[in-house]
Amino acid sequence: MLDKSFKFSGRDLTKLSIMMVIATLLFGLPGLLMTLFLQWITSQSYAIESGNKHGISKIGASRLGGAAIFGSALALYLFGVFSGIIELSPLSTVSNVLWLSIFSCMGIGLMDDLKSNLLSPKIRLIASSLIFGVCLLLIPTLIPQRMGVVGLDFLLDNAITAWILTLVFCVGFVNAVNMADGANGLIPGIITAALAVFYMEVGSFTYAIFMATCGLFTIFNVISGRLFLGDAGAYGLGSMVALNGLFLHSAGVFSAAFLAVLFAYPCIDILVTVARRRISGRSILLPDNDHLHNRVYFHCQGWFRSKTLANSMTGVLIVSCSSGLALLGYIEAWWSVTSNKWAWVFVAQCSFYLFAFVVTGLGRSISQHLPEQ
Repeated sequence: MLDKSFKFSGRDLTKLSIMMVIATLLFGLPGLLMTLFLQWITSQSYAIESGNKHGISKIGASRLGGAAIFGSALALYLFGVFSGIIELSPLSTVSNVLWLSIFSCMGIGLMDDLKSNLLSPKIRLIASSLIFGVCLLLIPTLIPQRMGVVGLDFLLDNAITAWILTLVFCVGFVNAVNMADGANGLIPGIITAALAVFYMEVGSFTYAIFMATCGLFTIFNVISGRLFLGDAGAYGLGSMVALNGLFLHSAGVFSAAFLAVLFAYPCIDILVTVARRRISGRSILLPDNDHLHNRVYFHCQGWFRSKTLANSMTGVLIVSCSSGLALLGYIEAWWSVTSNKWAWVFVAQCSFYLFAFVVTGLGRSISQHLPEQ
């Protein structure tokens, strides 16, 4: 039986103290306040999720992490505006459409967080498709013109085909993020690394604010294990980095190859997941516990007595080999972020994923591939 309660023990107090110190050292008073806010959320009796959905966590956890990130980011932004740190300027049509699309996607996820299974996977798929479809129609510059791949560039030459391919990418990426959200720190770590690169390259306060809130959530998620991103986080943050990635690519800031390295894990994971589900004759929409992070966790739980530590180590290991590699390469300036040479790193990441997927699958039974009922 899974523990779905939030009993505050002496160990939890120690963890909270550590998180408060780290958050204060890194982000000052806002970091301390957000940590206390996240702790308060975990003590609430609504929007609680067990580990059944992800096949990793064995303790009850709140699903409102994503909502907390967006709420904290909004609070920080308003504080920056009223304190004069951020100069408020009129939003452009592009910005309005982008953020309306992002918050609409987050709303889809939040409805499911507050009432589990309120929306079926098919309804969520249709709704997100409509949101992205309209967004791409209103901002056609988001649709890539050239990717440097002969066959793909030929398809992108046709406006309708290009719109369809970009729509499929956006919907697929958000679902990839949702599928990969399970191990502590995995998706929030990837998003934090991506936003850090976005901020360092562009210098936007918006990226800095979301980088800080996602970073704080990642610390809380890794140490406590009491808070998931939830669907609001997966859909909201997934759509944010997808649309902003397309925007920055269209502006010539990043090459598609670099962005592929930055978001390697969710992109590779969903392709492998769809392929193996089709091969096994299962619906690609039905969840299972046979992702790479499930397989890594299977072995990590044999190395650590703490379930939270095994879960968190799974997330840290995968982030280090995916987005962490892109962040390291960016800081060390391996190549320009507009270079297509990053494609070689992505090929290496694909190869390592497949190797790790096979190796970590050894010793697991077929029954461990399916979610608990």
